This record gives sequence, structure tokens and C-alpha cells, in this order.
Amino acid sequence: MKSKMFKPENFQTRLKLLFYVLLFFGTKTFAQSPELTVKGDETEKVRMSQLIVNVKVVGNIAYTTAEMHFFNSGTRQMEAELIFPLPENVSVSRYAIDINGKMREAVPVNKNKGKQVFEAIEHRRVDPGLLEKVDGNNFKTRIYPLMPNGERIVIIGYEEELTASDKNNLAYQLVSRYPKKLDKFEINVSVLGTDSSPTITENSGEQITFSKWNQSFQTSLKKENFQPAEKLIFKIPIQENIPSVVMQNAGGQYYFYGNTFIEGNVSAKKAPNSIGIIWDNSLSCQNRDLKKELDLLDAYFQKIQNTKVTLYFLNYTFEKVNEYIITDGNWSVLKSVLQNTKYDGGTRFSQLNFSNQDEYLFFTDGLSSLSENILPKTNKPIYTITSSVSADFALLNFASVKAGGNFVNLNQITSATALGKLVNNKLKFLGIKENFTITDLYPMEGTSVSGNFSFSGISLNPKNEITLLFGYNNEAVLERKITLDASSQNTDDVNVEKLWAQKKIANLDLQYDKNAEEIEILGKKYGIITKNTSLIVLENLQDYISYDIVPPAELRAEFDRIKKQEQDKTLAQQKNNWQNVDSYFTGLNSWWKQDKKYAVPKVLPNSKKKQRTSYHTRRGDANATLTIDEPVGAGTATTIIEEDNNVYNTAAPRVDQVRFVRPVVAKANEVKESDKSREAESDLKEVVVMGYGTQKKLMVTGSVQTISSESITKNAVVSSTLAGKVEGVAVYRDGDIKSGFESGEVISDTISLGPAYFKTSAVQDQPNTWNPDRLYLKALAAAPKEKQYDLYFELRKAQERNPSFYFDVAHFFYNQGDVKKALKVISNIADLGLENHQLYKTLTYTLRQWKDYDDALFAAGQVAKWRAHEPQSLRDYALTLEDAGKYQEAFDQLIKALEVNYYGEMSGQYQGVEDIILMDINRLMTEHSNINSKALDKKYLAKMPVDIRVIMNWNLMDVDLDLHVIEPTGEECYYSHTSTQAGARFSKDFTQGYGPEQYLIRNAIKGKYLIKSNFYGESQLTENGPATIMVEIYTTRAGKTSRILKTIQLGKIKENGVLAEIVW
Repeated sequence: MKSKMFKPENFQTRLKLLFYVLLFFGTKTFAQSPELTVKGDETEKVRMSQLIVNVKVVGNIAYTTAEMHFFNSGTRQMEAELIFPLPENVSVSRYAIDINGKMREAVPVNKNKGKQVFEAIEHRRVDPGLLEKVDGNNFKTRIYPLMPNGERIVIIGYEEELTASDKNNLAYQLVSRYPKKLDKFEINVSVLGTDSSPTITENSGEQITFSKWNQSFQTSLKKENFQPAEKLIFKIPIQENIPSVVMQNAGGQYYFYGNTFIEGNVSAKKAPNSIGIIWDNSLSCQNRDLKKELDLLDAYFQKIQNTKVTLYFLNYTFEKVNEYIITDGNWSVLKSVLQNTKYDGGTRFSQLNFSNQDEYLFFTDGLSSLSENILPKTNKPIYTITSSVSADFALLNFASVKAGGNFVNLNQITSATALGKLVNNKLKFLGIKENFTITDLYPMEGTSVSGNFSFSGISLNPKNEITLLFGYNNEAVLERKITLDASSQNTDDVNVEKLWAQKKIANLDLQYDKNAEEIEILGKKYGIITKNTSLIVLENLQDYISYDIVPPAELRAEFDRIKKQEQDKTLAQQKNNWQNVDSYFTGLNSWWKQDKKYAVPKVLPNSKKKQRTSYHTRRGDANATLTIDEPVGAGTATTIIEEDNNVYNTAAPRVDQVRFVRPVVAKANEVKESDKSREAESDLKEVVVMGYGTQKKLMVTGSVQTISSESITKNAVVSSTLAGKVEGVAVYRDGDIKSGFESGEVISDTISLGPAYFKTSAVQDQPNTWNPDRLYLKALAAAPKEKQYDLYFELRKAQERNPSFYFDVAHFFYNQGDVKKALKVISNIADLGLENHQLYKTLTYTLRQWKDYDDALFAAGQVAKWRAHEPQSLRDYALTLEDAGKYQEAFDQLIKALEVNYYGEMSGQYQGVEDIILMDINRLMTEHSNINSKALDKKYLAKMPVDIRVIMNWNLMDVDLDLHVIEPTGEECYYSHTSTQAGARFSKDFTQGYGPEQYLIRNAIKGKYLIKSNFYGESQLTENGPATIMVEIYTTRAGKTSRILKTIQLGKIKENGVLAEIVW
């Protein structure tokens, strides 16, 4: 049996609950509604049962807190993932979940450490809570478990600045929508420190009004069995007694925060003679608010009347679409093109080119999924414009400021203000008049100003005066004096120091790579989520102690006491990986030095395989899917496949070949005997039996073997001849297919020697996918070539979030020779999830196989950044660096992969990869010169060349895949039979992580090596599709090594798959 069998409670499907939710917003205008998606059979059993929103407004700061109750009425445990975008310059500063019936507040932690700790504890089956910032201004939290008939409570809170809708009023907008009824829905709003009642300007739900209570105005809405569809907008009068500045003393420094309304003399810019419109039509932009963007263009063209526009599309490629002459504001032709744009592919900002136009309008979400989020340098003004709720606001703001344009966030500002940003010279904040007692003032100089302007800094004196400067083209045209007085402006209602920290982080984030360390320090100090700081909740005090994470206030005293007493004895020990490295090297080196050579015995050895499978034939199902494995790629095959009435019969394969096997899918009643089945019997050299028939898997694996002709006598009984070698597979020759086969009944019988023939009218050339029938591929294959891409968009409507769909269709186009289209389609995978390393692994594998090394390098680099604690991810990145010719960097990454230390709970995921990495280093040093290897002890650089090396990688965590290699002798090498009489060596079995698993043989013997995968089990269903396998095959002859890569996606049903065949 398997050395690490999945326990029933582990093998029980952990259905993954996905929430793509934006529940409530202040100030900013968003329309995305919460959406609850559940993977598995009990989707209707999980729902949000309660939503309670509390809003407190102090001055121009609004504090929003949402308490969400999730109820699981099903019979299975659920794992939840909540993803939500927040407006520009807003970050989550509070996160809490219920632990044993009591809410526990989260604490800040380094983002990478947070992932490590979360996953280590998760493997104890007791999960913490973790909230992370991912690409753009998006946030993600994972929650587990949602127990059967149980409830979990999550609280998320954030602060935001209210902007002035006009000179006299601040504006607040709250949207809370949900597509289903809630048991309880509640909104409470409190506005402090004003003598005048806020005014309700829009309310799409129940009639509500504000009432005076002490020093505040309050309103609330409470409903039961209610479906929220609320939109609440109110204005707060700006009065003299609402201070424009508030202050707080912290350690002898006086933090201040101020807000003012700026109106400068409007300075109209010169109308451009030519405009470049760059329209991001990648997959991630298809949910843009198209009406807002078109309305802005309409207003702009009505203003400037006459110009020339060049339209460019940006997705995986950057292409010029056409030129349009705008006359008297008429742009109908261009508008029609934009209205009918199709969205496809990932995004590569690296393809952008700004050169020929007077100005550029760049409509995008700012998320470059397949290149760095950096715009090329240009001396042309760039106006970045977004209507997407899930955008990288910081990048778009910085890029426009740097290029002399403006950032237009259509979620946040009125249409009139947006137009002003396009037609007028921008008014900038130019800093303050010289004052050496003011430090750390934000925002940065050069920030665009339109109406409301807030600022924050530190005064070294309790009383001070600052003069704000505003102007055009670095020339001040407007001054605004601000008086600071801690005695009258001090407040306890607002955490001024934290507001200052948020403003500083927002400005540092404009150049994140440069300021990453300082951002992390601030995030951890003030409990603010950043790109490298997360918020985490652990179950008990011991976990905080073990992983050295300072707990929330309720546990702090006991934490300090125990830490002081026991010091570092209580820390969870991270394994020193060099101990593992030395152990695996010793084993490898010892094996290699044996230099074992195979002596042909008189009787071939039987495989020592431990049987763990059984099959039975399913009868009477004429529509059952039959998968027949067809040899493809280099080389030839003795099995003959007849496709579309064409028979392919080839001679014996040449030596030193690798043949990859792809499945041919057909219905049982479509498999017929070939009319040419009576070819000369003498042609048969061997029978290659590959496939599963219409089998039902009782356990997990199957058996695929190559049987020599000497093993089969004429008219031999198949069942007895193939006993113990091939189970559950029927082979027919020369008319022995019985009538029962037409109705789906598979019958074993006798055969006479002759070539094997299969005929199917439903051949599919692609690897297995989520949909084993792949009806969309049949539809594409049936369509005329010129209509296939349009048909792909039609088929995509039902498959949009299915990564397997893009994988399959991309391979379909690639196999047709349309590499450009294939790359665009496969690049969609990058836009399916934010920082989804498992999808990016799939993308990396495919791009490496197709030799698109630049994009593969970026994808692998992103995974290595997101998963810096995983040696497999660092290995993938290293090999991709090698593909790109960066050999020294590849070596350095392999060393990093060896040095990764991990918590003991993660041994099942990571321990054993050292065996593979050591061989990578050995091969790299042998094949490439001028590599500085000082970082590695010389003893680990011993040369250990082998004739054949096979590595199988996969992209999903908690999936157990096995590599099996059947040698020419018939002996099978795999996880529990790790050495063979031919001298092979097999690496450690990975039952929980990504692999890889490795087969080595120093002195290969002549014949065929059959490479198989065994899909043994998984512990969860995810949105990432079925496991994607990458097979690496290295063969060495006369000191020269050749490599072949193959990416294969498994089917939905667990299966035993033939991956490739090596002929030596």
C-alpha cells in the first residue's frame, strides 16, 4: 500500500468556498455585487446568513466595519476564500474571526511568513485566518473550517477619507448589495461632531432619516429575511466647528492631519492634434464600466472637436487597430469599434510603445499579468484611465504623474472632474514653504489636485504654521496657510498617527520595489495590510509562541511571560535543510559509484510491484468513454491507429527516441474493427497495449505494458497471456470483435498474430482535461479554420473561469501551427486569479514547452516571489533562467532552493526535492561553463552523469501523483520499488506537495522505457482545474545531453496515464 495513505478525513473533499465579494463602500462608487460560489455537490448549503455594517464619520474620516456571518447547512467541512477590492488609497486595518465562539483580532505579520505559518498549521487540520493584499488594491482571506451546520464570523474594517462634493459638503456613499436573502441585515451610521444634520441625497431602498443624539446624528436600517439592494448617499455640511486640522502627541512628536478645498484658476491645455488611445482588451478588463469610459470620450471629443485618433489594442500583444479622423466631435465609427471589442488574453505592459502621438489615453486596470507593471519611458503625456473596481491605482497614479499626464479614476470622481483632468493643465501640489520643524509631509510633491486636498505630517513643535503651495509647471500660483495648535486641535476620536502612516505607505507604494522594506516596517507597526504585510489570526497562545508572532492584546501578557521564561525553547523549529542536502547527496553519490550494469538473465525478472488496484469491466454502456492512447511526436509505433479512414502503419522505431502518448477519446460503440485488419501477420514485432477501455476504477491505478510477440502464441487466450501484466484491457485481432462490443460489452477472447488496428471517428488530439469529452474541441475541429477563433469566444461563455478550457483550446491552435493564437489563448490563465501560483505554474510549464522563454521566465519569477518558501517554485524559476541563457542566476536560484528552511509540518510537501535539485546542479555545471560555484561546497559538485533521467512535476498542492517507469525488462520502478535490477534509482514519494519525482538510470539497457503517471488522490477540489503535469526527459549519449519537455493536464476522473515512451 501507499506509504502515506490519505486518511478518510483528509481524503474527504474539502470543498472550496469562493467569495468574490465587494460588500460596501464609502465615498467611491462601485457597483460590483457580492457573489457566493461553492465548488462541489452542496453549493446551495452554504450562504451568507447575516451582514451587519457600522459606519462612523468623524470630520472627514469614515470608519467602516462589516460583520459577516457564513452558515454551512451541509454535511461537509468547507474551506472559504474571500476576495474583495477596495477603493484607491484605502487599505484594510482590521480583521477578526471567531475562535471558539469569541472574536479574535488579527495581528500583522510578514506576508511570506504568514503564508508559511498558515499552511503549516493548516496541515494539522486546524486552520488560522489570514488576510493578504494581492495584485492591485485587492484583498484575500482564507477561512477554514466551516463545519457542517456551523457558522463562522468574519469582521473586516477600514478607514477612508471623505472627499468634498462641493465647497460646502463632504460626500459619503454606501452600497451594500447581495443577490440572495439574508436572515439578518443591518446598517448603522453615526456622524459625530456636527450641529447640522447630514442630508440624504439618494436612497434606493427603505426611507431613512438622520436624528440627533447627543453630539451626533444617527440613522439605521434593520431587516430580517431581507435581500439587500441598498444605495445610500448622504452629504455632511462643512462648518466652522468641524476642524480642518486634527493633531495628536505621540512620543513628543505632533502628528497632524488636515483637509482643505482647493480651487485654482483653470488653465486650459492646448488641444492635441493627434491622440493615441490604448485600449486594454485583456480578459481582466472585460468587466469594465464601458458606459463611463465612452461617456468620458464623448465629452472629450465634444470639447476638442477635431483631432486624429490612433487606436491600439493591448493584451498579450500590442497592436495598432486603425486611425480615425474626428470631425466636429463625431467619433461614431471609433465608438462602434470599442463597443464591439472582444476581450482575450493576459496583459503585457512590456509590449507598449509610446512614440508618435501628441498624447495618450490609456484605458486599463493597471494589472500586467505577464510582465512587470512598468510603463516604458516617454516624453509624451499619458493619461491613465480606469473604471475597474479591481485595479492597481497606485501604479496608474504614479505612471501618469511621471509622464506628465493625469490619473482619472472614474470610480471616484464626477464626469465633470474627469473631463477637467483631460482638458486642463493639472494643478499640482508643490510642497510647503521652508519650515525645518515640519517633517514627513505627505502627499509627495507633484501630486495632482482637484477640489478636495488632504495632507499629513509631523510637527516638532505643538504650535506651528505651514504654507501649502500649488501651481502649474512647477510655478506656484496659489498659497494656503494652515495653523497647527495641539492645545485646540488635539483629538482622541481619530488615530492621527495611523492616518499619517496610511498616507506615507500610499506614497511609498508608488515605488514599491524601492521602498519595500520601509513599507513592511510601517505596516507591521500600525497593523496596516500592505503588499508585504498580512494580518493573521491563530487558534491558541501556543501557536503565537511557537511561530514567534506577537499576539493580540488579550493574549499579550501571557505571551510575554512564557517567552521570558522559556526564551527560544518554545519556537517551532525550522529544519536546517543542509542536513537533508548532505543525506540525499550521500545516497545519490553512493548509488552512482556502484556503476551497476544489467546482465540479461535467462528468465526476465517479475516486477516487485505491490498491487493496490483492481478493475472490473462495465458492461452494457454503449456511450461509455473509451480512451485509447495513441503514440505521438518523434518516432514510430507498431500499434496502428486508423483515423478518418486513413491507416497509419509504421516500422519499428529508431533508437534514442522519445514518443509522447496522447489519449484518443471515443465512445465504446464508435470503436470498430478496421477493414484492413488482415495485413500480413509477419509484420507484428510486438503488441503495444495502452489504454483503459470502459473500465471502472475500484481503487486508483491501472497497468500499461508492452508485451513482446514472443510472449503471445497463435490463438492464445488473451486473459491468460496478459495475466498480471495488463488488467482490464481487451485486445482484438482479425475479426475477433464480437457483436456485444457494439453495445458497450467488452469481451476478452483469443487473438491471432497480426498488427493491432483501432478505428475511431471521434479522434481528439489534446491531452485530457476537466471535461473528458471536450465537446468544445469537437466543435472547433468541425468549424472552418477561418471561423474557429470566433467560435472560441462563443464557446468561452460557458467556460470562462475554467483554466482547462484555455489549456485545451491553446493546444488545439498550437497543434494547427497557429502559435500566436495559442499563446494569446493560454495567456488567459494568468488573468483567472490574483497571485494564483498554481495557475501560473501551469502557464510556466506550457510556455517552457513551447520555448516562449521570456514569458515563462516572468511567470516562474512571479511564483518564486509569491512562494519564496517553496523549493519547488525556486527550482522551476532556476530552470527557466537556464532556458533563457542566464546560467549563473539559474545556479544561484538552485542554491536558494537547497537553502529553504521549513517548519516540520511541511516535510511532506518539501523534503525530498533536494535529491532532484542536486542532480540539476550537477547537470548545469557539466553543460555550462563560467559559473561561479563558490556558494556551494565542492563535494556537492561531483559529476554524476546518467543515461536517462525522468522528472515529473505537477502544479497543485495536496495532490498525490506518482511517476512510474517500466523498463525494457518489464520491471517497474516507482515509489515503493525504488531500485531495479537494471540499476535504476527512484526519488522520494510526494503524497502532499507538488513533487517532483525522479527516475535515474546510469547505464540504460536497450529497449523501450514506458513512462506513466498514476493519479492517486487529492484532498481538495479547487478552482484551478485538474492537475497539470510537466515531464522532463533527459537522455545523454557520448557526453551530450538532450532534453524534451511535455505538459499534460489530467482528466477529472482519477486515471493511470501513459505519458511518454523512450526508445534506447
